[in-house]
Amino acid sequence: MSLNRLKGFTLVEVLISLAILAMIVASTFTIFRSASKSWQKGETRSERYQNARSSISRISAEISQSVINSNSFCKFTGDKSRVSFISFVSSDSGVFELSEVEYWLDSAKRLLMRNDEIDPDYDFTTYGHSDVLSDNVSELEFSYFDGLVWQDAWNSDQASGVGLPKAVKIKIKIEDKKAKESEIFEVITRLRTA
Repeated sequence: MSLNRLKGFTLVEVLISLAILAMIVASTFTIFRSASKSWQKGETRSERYQNARSSISRISAEISQSVINSNSFCKFTGDKSRVSFISFVSSDSGVFELSEVEYWLDSAKRLLMRNDEIDPDYDFTTYGHSDVLSDNVSELEFSYFDGLVWQDAWNSDQASGVGLPKAVKIKIKIEDKKAKESEIFEVITRLRTA
């Protein structure tokens, strides 16, 4: 009888070992799941930063190249949610050409839009081409500096002096795809010709 007892495990020993194994598997799964969520969160945040960086960089570069010449139709106009101007823009051939440019937010689709027209007709209501510059954008805001104070709107026809603002503040709020997390990015662009 004592020989048979040494050959196997008791029911209590099997249950204890299964309980220990279940705790190890559960903790391993929890650690893996937590690491996976952290990785996804980091990827999402990185994507938002990249999205904002490329959008603000392009808007800033084109606004800084804004011009007004002797043509009375050559304007720089904007309000809190939209800006339209004439700027030197790199064309497909790599040559900088004078172009009408407009940035605005399609808030229903959360898209940052860019309109442009090479060889401007100085009619800011028509454009030759529209692009989605960025997605998941919930806010777009512009402010204009005249040298003394920040303003919510700008119209070069009504401005004193050169007609261009000294600087433009660009503020973008980019959310994740589920609109649960967001980041606000802000930059001040100085106009080179002002």
